[in-house]
Amino acid sequence: MVIGFLMLIVPITIYIVSFPFARKLRPKVCLLYRIVGGLVVFCGSSVSLYFAAYAGDQGGIGAYLFQITVIVVYIVFSVIILIANYFFLKRDQSKHSN
Repeated sequence: MVIGFLMLIVPITIYIVSFPFARKLRPKVCLLYRIVGGLVVFCGSSVSLYFAAYAGDQGGIGAYLFQITVIVVYIVFSVIILIANYFFLKRDQSKHSN
């Protein structure tokens, strides 16, 4: 039960803690991160909680697997955001150096 609770809370906590660091991203990339990341984390955790609470014995397994998917999608999305921000910064630097 504790592991399941941590799986629900940790992604949301990491998302909220990342707000000060997200300000270092380009403005549009930061906005994209905050909107899509928030939807993935909060909606995904809500669906997992629903599965665990209302779908019986198989719902707990479904909630666990769905929350693992949410965590993996959030990590991949965060890496994509960092790569996109890096390329936007490189593009802006090359425009200013010419």
